[in-house]
Amino acid sequence: MGYLQEVDRWLDVIFADLAAGKESFDETKRDIRSRILESYKNGIKAGQSPAPRESGRSRAPRERS
Repeated sequence: MGYLQEVDRWLDVIFADLAAGKESFDETKRDIRSRILESYKNGIKAGQSPAPRESGRSRAPRERS
């Protein structure tokens, strides 16, 4: 199974828990942030540097429909 497929399955579980009231929004957000940090640290250990940010370009949040 590929990494993004694994992430999709994990997200399905935590969002289902959120929808069922098993976890709060804050707990879900903490879990996602923890997973992102773990992935970032694993990338650093593997010798990959974070993608450079483009200067002069802001990242505006996407609108939800």
